Amino acid sequence: MSQITERTAEQLAPVQAAELAAVIDAQARWENLRGEPSRGGDGTPTALQNRQKAYEAFRSRQAAYTTQYRTAPVSETTLNTPDRLGEWCRTARAVLLRAETAACPAHLIAKAHRLADRIATRLGTTIVERGAPVEDTAGAIRELTAVIAWCETGSGSAPHVLKAPGAGTTEPLVKVA
Repeated sequence: MSQITERTAEQLAPVQAAELAAVIDAQARWENLRGEPSRGGDGTPTALQNRQKAYEAFRSRQAAYTTQYRTAPVSETTLNTPDRLGEWCRTARAVLLRAETAACPAHLIAKAHRLADRIATRLGTTIVERGAPVEDTAGAIRELTAVIAWCETGSGSAPHVLKAPGAGTTEPLVKVA
């Protein structure tokens, strides 16, 4: 399977980027349900049905995307290091920047924070502070930018918690072109 990169994402047409953003968000929804008992992964029949429905919605969206755009399914590496998570977040941010009409990718942001928290716990470092609740694509881009900055500088040895733009700061941590 092919791996989409930030550079590839920057080349997408806006309509294709919006479709890809929907695929990524659907995948994140399923993974969040699968990976977090508090989000519906507690093993009850209802939780299992919800996970199955989320998986089917993801697979359906992915199949429609790959059929329409004649691409291989979008794969992703294991996101278990700051470098890999940062790369994934940069790619997702590039997709969102190209997607002019994308719906709010709340599940994508939850996934980014869940993975960053898991990495921070394993490394014994601070976690990235959440900004205001994500209500639109611009908020999602701000949150991804904060996670990227954490991956680049905050996960290794920074003694403080980095704040997402809009969460008590006036300047973005990383300029978004």
